[in-house]
Amino acid sequence: MAVLDSNSSSICLSKSAVHTCKHCRMFVLGTEELKSAEHILRGSFPESLRVYGCLYNINRGKPYNWEVISDSWPDFRAIICKPKLQSRQDYQDREGDCNMCHIYAKDKESLQNLLGTSGLLDWSQFTLLAGVDGKHLDAVKELAACKNTPTKMQGFMFAMTLEDSNHLKDPERNLASRLKPLTTAHAELVNSTWKYGSSKCSYNSIVSYISNYPSLCVTAEDGTPVSWLLMSHHGTLGLLYTSPEHRRKGHARLLVTTMARALLEQGRPIYAFVEEGNNPSYSLFMSLGFSHKPDFRPVWFQLNPR
Repeated sequence: MAVLDSNSSSICLSKSAVHTCKHCRMFVLGTEELKSAEHILRGSFPESLRVYGCLYNINRGKPYNWEVISDSWPDFRAIICKPKLQSRQDYQDREGDCNMCHIYAKDKESLQNLLGTSGLLDWSQFTLLAGVDGKHLDAVKELAACKNTPTKMQGFMFAMTLEDSNHLKDPERNLASRLKPLTTAHAELVNSTWKYGSSKCSYNSIVSYISNYPSLCVTAEDGTPVSWLLMSHHGTLGLLYTSPEHRRKGHARLLVTTMARALLEQGRPIYAFVEEGNNPSYSLFMSLGFSHKPDFRPVWFQLNPR
């Protein structure tokens, strides 16, 4: 584990965790700490899901470009996954291009203390804080105001989780025969329809998702995908899309049902983040037995304009 002292540029290497003042130090988690943190975060669902998903994939050898930093160890109260690269021109995917940070904190004060630690964030750079608990948002706004950093709320989400397969029905046989994994040859098609797509960085993200994580599509008779579902680096079901002329035929229901069953069999938590106002997706996930915690609304919060 690397222990970073915010009062200097030095990095102190420690073989074991050292309890220190969270105002002074940050803890960059190493291999063994990442495994322990994954286990610890399972006890804090749904609030910890995004960080948990990042760690789950890191610990299983999936490609990543994050460093994981906590406010203390092992009894951390705030933890963040942030891109390693700080040079904007070096970013190769959407998460890097957005300087996207995934965050979990047990309380407002812990979140504010970690984010305010010198050297953690560049408050003059565009940054997207993903998954901030809406109850803690005031702490981030106060910190940004102190640093004269302009902010923008990108949106509130529902953290939809599935505990069992009781509401998942068997797909129609004729549709099931048209289910296939996506390939990287489909990345351009997916990128062209994604709300956050159409750039080279988003294309690279989609190629990585397809190459490293489960994906499914329903194909037309000629083999062209007409509906699809992917999984992201943080373990979220996402990029669910059906071509307009093929909607209301049960394609999205089939995709979510099939992938959810497979993941449940592996013992993995099943979750998706649905933006408030996306009523079709919200209704679909609710009808399949997904639920959300009433008092938890994760927020995507932007620092500085693009």
